[in-house]
Amino acid sequence: MRAPTTILLSLLLGLPLGCTEYDIYREPDKEDDPVVDSEPPEEEPVPEPDIDVSPKSLSFGSLPKDCTSAAQEVVIQNVGDAALNISEITFDGSGTSNFALSGGATVLEPGESATVLVTFTPLAAKTFSVKLVVSSDDPDEPTSSVKTEGTGAEDATYEESFEQSAFESVDVLWIVDNSGSMSAAVGQVKSNFQSFMSEFSKLNLDYQLGVVTTDMDNPAQAGRLQGPEGITYVTPDTPDAENVFAAMIDQGIMGSGDEKGLLAAKSALTDPLLSGHNAGFLREDAALAVIVVTDEDDSSPISAPDFATWLLGLKADASRVSFSGITGPDPWGCSEWVGADYITAVAGVKYNQVVGLTGGIQQSICSSTFDDTLQYLSLTAVGMLYRFPLAEEPSNIGQMFVSVDGVEVDYYDGTDGWTYDPSDNHLVFHGESIPPPESDISVSYPVASECPS
Repeated sequence: MRAPTTILLSLLLGLPLGCTEYDIYREPDKEDDPVVDSEPPEEEPVPEPDIDVSPKSLSFGSLPKDCTSAAQEVVIQNVGDAALNISEITFDGSGTSNFALSGGATVLEPGESATVLVTFTPLAAKTFSVKLVVSSDDPDEPTSSVKTEGTGAEDATYEESFEQSAFESVDVLWIVDNSGSMSAAVGQVKSNFQSFMSEFSKLNLDYQLGVVTTDMDNPAQAGRLQGPEGITYVTPDTPDAENVFAAMIDQGIMGSGDEKGLLAAKSALTDPLLSGHNAGFLREDAALAVIVVTDEDDSSPISAPDFATWLLGLKADASRVSFSGITGPDPWGCSEWVGADYITAVAGVKYNQVVGLTGGIQQSICSSTFDDTLQYLSLTAVGMLYRFPLAEEPSNIGQMFVSVDGVEVDYYDGTDGWTYDPSDNHLVFHGESIPPPESDISVSYPVASECPS
């Protein structure tokens, strides 16, 4: 039974009978408050270019100097959704001149790509490392780079050796132009032949030296060996040999102007003179060298090839025969002041042709270094060499090493030493450095490797 007080209170408050105390204090139900979103709505994204460069590195490995590699590809792609503008593609770093590129593009639309071809040509034997840099308007990556590397291979070292040889005995026939045109060159001839005799004396060889002129009109000359009374040629046993030979060489300038040096030589080395006035000069077991000194060409009726064939046939071994010339060089001759003398010469075309056909050497009669000329001629006459042909072409003369009998020879200093002649790939010795007979010459030098095909 409810308490009266509770019933009375319910009536006063207008509450239905039967409600509990709990019901009296219950809050009325409320609807949930709506949720308010405070963030603004999302904006549409702005289209942008996006660059992708691959691969990230290039390696060309090792390649011989001056050889060009096969091309390698670098692909540039626009993976964004707006046009990509490429402003520059270049190399950066030390050694960029060793690399080259081609191809590429300036604008790439979304999804497009372009290929750059890169090649490597090492200019030295070392490693080169650079970056291929692509500059564009990609907002996140304005520059993209590809590490690029290649190595120039060291050149291989080539070694070769030579042996200096010399004939044990040699007969040397000099043909001296004694015409009037030789007046300016007479001083050269008279003052410098000491060099020739000095070389022969140092070599301690068995030699015979004879002289004829280019005058075939004068019967007292015309192929006859010229010399003082009772002497037709000089040997190591000739008293005062150097001065006697100098007198033989000095034939003046009163000879015929119709120079026939080849005919004079042939007359001197054939009968009747060979078994008469010139008897004893041409020895069967000796080498033979013929040397002409003239400022004119030859006017003999015999041709250069016919003369060369005849001359080489005088010995069973043609390598023991040579014809050399102190002449006017082809094709225009020469002219030069030598001291107080102005020497001029026409090209000794015919003589020079015989030189080439017999393996001799040609030197200019206008040379201001006439003593060097005679030294080289003396060596050639006895079968020695001062020029040695190399089997390979050196890639760096600065790394070339030359020795004679194990002693290093210095690079040419203006008087002695060695040089390299690139025109015909020869090692050339000078002055006192010319290897003596029976010496061993060694040379080593770098040689560039062949480029891969």
